[in-house]
Amino acid sequence: MEDRFWLSREDDDAGARAVLRLSGELDLEGAPSLAEAAGPLLHDRARTVVLDCEDVTFCDSSGLNTLLILREHSETSGARLLISRPSPSIRHLLRLTHTEQVFSVVDGMDGVEGTDDVNGGSTPHP
Repeated sequence: MEDRFWLSREDDDAGARAVLRLSGELDLEGAPSLAEAAGPLLHDRARTVVLDCEDVTFCDSSGLNTLLILREHSETSGARLLISRPSPSIRHLLRLTHTEQVFSVVDGMDGVEGTDDVNGGSTPHP
């Protein structure tokens, strides 16, 4: 069974928050699609970009590299990048590579509505 990478985008009415819902395999084939969709959104320092990873079934080093590059872009521009509802495979990869502390991770979608600090809502995953 093929588990291709898919994403969809939802914006709030003000354009301050974009949610990218990811599903399937975030790998060498899928990572460029994520970079193409999320990269331009991170140029606006007033924007929050949420990567909803609940339905990601697999993530390899290409996917992780793309996430790290997007995080770097957000740091440079002042935009906010959040990983929301990480799937077990994303959690495992972040733990395995000791990168869970470099991302803002939230367990649900409730804390990502506005521009409030969500780090208090994130759950550390030892």
